[in-house]
Amino acid sequence: MNDVERLVRRLFPNDFTDRERAIFEAGIALGSIAHTLAGIPISSSKNLQERLCRALSSCFLLQPYRKRVGIRLRGVKRAKKNEYDYETLSPDRLDIIVETQYGDTIVRARMRYIEKLEYPVMYVEQVKNR
Repeated sequence: MNDVERLVRRLFPNDFTDRERAIFEAGIALGSIAHTLAGIPISSSKNLQERLCRALSSCFLLQPYRKRVGIRLRGVKRAKKNEYDYETLSPDRLDIIVETQYGDTIVRARMRYIEKLEYPVMYVEQVKNR
């Protein structure tokens, strides 16, 4: 463990496990990604959407403890009606998968829109030890 991690680790309760920290980091990752992306202008171009998702995934991987970030857009199909017409991202259009690792614990968490609930739900899909 390096000096920076020792310093940050002291901010958490002494009995906070690596498992709890990995889950915490996954929740932080999903929340920060969803709220950062809200309002970004988007188009119906599949090529543009794919490039945007790859670029954003790469950027969010730079943050601590993230091992994988996958972002997909859903329901963006409408073509521009005129020069002033564009759509923006909202959480109901995002399907995000994040994998975080802290110590030997790896967490896969997801945010996706659940039609039946009419709400984008964040949840833990898997927790495992390396």
